[in-house]
Amino acid sequence: MEQEAVPTDIDPLCPEGDVGSAPVSPPAPALAARQTPRQTLANKLFIWVTNERVRTTFLINLASIMERVDEQLLPSVYRFVGRTFHARPTQLSYLTTCRAFVQAISSPLGGLLGHHYDRTRVITAGCLLWGCVTALFSQTTSITLGYMCWAVNGIGLSLVIPSSQSLVADYYREGDRGKAFGLLYLTGAVGGMLGALYGTNTAAIAAFGWQGSFLTVALASVSIGLLTHWFARDPHFSADGKRLHKDGEASGLHPATSVHGVFREIRSIVCIPTFCMIIVQGVVGSFPWNALVFFTFYLQLLGMSDIAASALMATFMAGTAMGGLIGGWLGDIASRQYPNHGRILVCQFSVFSGIPLSIVLFKLLPFDGSSSTVALYFFVLLLMGLLISWAAPACNSPIFAEIVPPHMRSMIYAFDRSFEGAIASMGAPIVSNLAEKVFGYTGTAETGEANAVQTDLDKARSLANALLVCTVVPWSLCLLFYSGLHLTYPRDRRAALLAAASAADVHIQLAANSGGTADTEAGDPPLSLSVIPALPREDAAEGETVKLIAPPLGA
Repeated sequence: MEQEAVPTDIDPLCPEGDVGSAPVSPPAPALAARQTPRQTLANKLFIWVTNERVRTTFLINLASIMERVDEQLLPSVYRFVGRTFHARPTQLSYLTTCRAFVQAISSPLGGLLGHHYDRTRVITAGCLLWGCVTALFSQTTSITLGYMCWAVNGIGLSLVIPSSQSLVADYYREGDRGKAFGLLYLTGAVGGMLGALYGTNTAAIAAFGWQGSFLTVALASVSIGLLTHWFARDPHFSADGKRLHKDGEASGLHPATSVHGVFREIRSIVCIPTFCMIIVQGVVGSFPWNALVFFTFYLQLLGMSDIAASALMATFMAGTAMGGLIGGWLGDIASRQYPNHGRILVCQFSVFSGIPLSIVLFKLLPFDGSSSTVALYFFVLLLMGLLISWAAPACNSPIFAEIVPPHMRSMIYAFDRSFEGAIASMGAPIVSNLAEKVFGYTGTAETGEANAVQTDLDKARSLANALLVCTVVPWSLCLLFYSGLHLTYPRDRRAALLAAASAADVHIQLAANSGGTADTEAGDPPLSLSVIPALPREDAAEGETVKLIAPPLGA
């Protein structure tokens, strides 16, 4: 009996990720009727596995999970590592800072490698490097060696994030990028949640210890790296690793081939006002996230068990996971209704919500570890996670993909990580220094010392005050800086579209959306003009879209 042919011409750049533009004949009615649900499911799974976009983005999301597991693992075992190394909170914070700072300053390296080489290979190298160093850290015997290991770990992490984000931007079109980045944020947050749960609970097992959790995470990281090497694909490279020059030229890819060319492209990125504005807000906006590495320890100081503390931290991570997906979805909707302001407004609401919730969390909730208190923390942390995690998937990541040519996306994501992370990495040390030198924290990063209950509660109050300062103040400044995007983003977005049109040698038509949009100011006349690429009109209506069309015959 003749079997039904399963369509294999999957277009990885298709907006919906399904069958490409070539028509595929449906199965004959009689044959379709004979298919069992299991056969239908098998056909769908086959289509998904052979779809390069689905396969690649799936592996990218797995790498994102392991990146966040690796990142969250150390803060979740601060108490156990502090006991092993006899370290104070400030010393433990420097472990996290070493990783974050080196990751930040080496992110341009990851961007440049992703700019010139197959990005799936760059991601593989990052996974292998951080996996090996994570295993090495589990065998260290002093805090000094720990600093060195965690610094090298940051190099591995810096190779993964820029290439992952630029691949997602390449595989999805503008109207779908918010959801795509939201899914990437969700999987990353799930990784953070798993890291918090896994590290805190396995470290308490005497036969396993915190060293065992680091070894198993290292093994999983190396495995994900190898899977990415074998099965993921960069759409700008062939299966044997050669750059697709023809396709690259068609999409505006002109990789720099000299040091001068590289610096010219770097200068073009850092001179974009929207990029600078996002970096400025990111420097202060990332402080709270770096400061919250002490949150598991804070809950333990309140008297909560290891299981309760890790469960609450996992609840917060789960909230940020779902919040990232919701934020990306809301950003896409808002950008269609208000092209120049929608994403920014969604982001500002998210940032603002963190301010009152931080006050509730660190000042209004009870200072004890009773079961009723755990329930209150559960609801506040879940709500906080759902609301404060919209900025990156709803606004920052999609906007970065819109203000530079496609071939520069790895670099812009890398420099975002570099400029933001280098300064924001000081969040954890600032929290520990404020707690110790301003708010009266004394002793090591342990619980259960002499006069345990009162001592631990005093430590918790000191840490709560430091955490409050390092969340409310940065988020307030971040909210203010985001307002500047309302001025810079519309111009930079239009300029990027015009530059892309100029590179492709096409005509540009500026036309008002049919029927207008809610974002178009009253009184703006409808426009319809064809121009050779030039500066955008300052008086053009905000709701206009820029459409790239093929030049007329004979032009």
